[in-house]
Amino acid sequence: MNLYILIIDTNNKIKDNKEKISNLYKSFDQCRTVKYRDWAHEITFGFLVSEYVLKLNIASKDDNLDAVLLLARRLLEVFIVTEYIVTTNQFDVMIDFCVYDRHEYLKGCMARGVADEKLFPELVGLDNYLSDFQKQEKELFSQHGSGKKMLPIRKMAERIDYLDEYNYFYKFTSKLLHFCPFSLNGDADFNRPLDKVVFLCRVAKYIEKIRYELENIYQRIPKI
Repeated sequence: MNLYILIIDTNNKIKDNKEKISNLYKSFDQCRTVKYRDWAHEITFGFLVSEYVLKLNIASKDDNLDAVLLLARRLLEVFIVTEYIVTTNQFDVMIDFCVYDRHEYLKGCMARGVADEKLFPELVGLDNYLSDFQKQEKELFSQHGSGKKMLPIRKMAERIDYLDEYNYFYKFTSKLLHFCPFSLNGDADFNRPLDKVVFLCRVAKYIEKIRYELENIYQRIPKI
């Protein structure tokens, strides 16, 4: 297969699976009613995952390498988490994971004031947003408690027999997307069109696998 055909084939696979995920998103949305309350956790999870994937900007071979790798890495994470939740039937626990991460997000927001004023003294007293985030965290705790931290991605990858992919792509992209001593070497060159297209092939495969798991979730829901 030459490069041109590979690009067309990859783009078509991405487009086709995104369209199918879009249809699943609409189907999950239609099920968000009282009569489906016994499957509320499955429906909510499927709805939110499909919504997240649809909102991602799909990179192309013309984008920079970071954009391609970041997209693929995010989709790998989504796939691993989705298959893990489906395999272990932990749809209800996902709520606790979301609560925990919301707390972490709010703590980060509350730390912003101190960090901003330390780095930019001219901002002192200009933005009084701390009380709002404190109020949000207090309300979140009163309604849902502290939540529960999700398992590390590596543990979930191991559970679904996807550790080889994690060990390759997750670690590989970490060295290219995050600063580390390796960053100073300056010898990582994957900017050829072929390199980026091969990474986009992974994007297509991850989206396909996410679509498959979303279909598994939807098939669990009886058609009332």
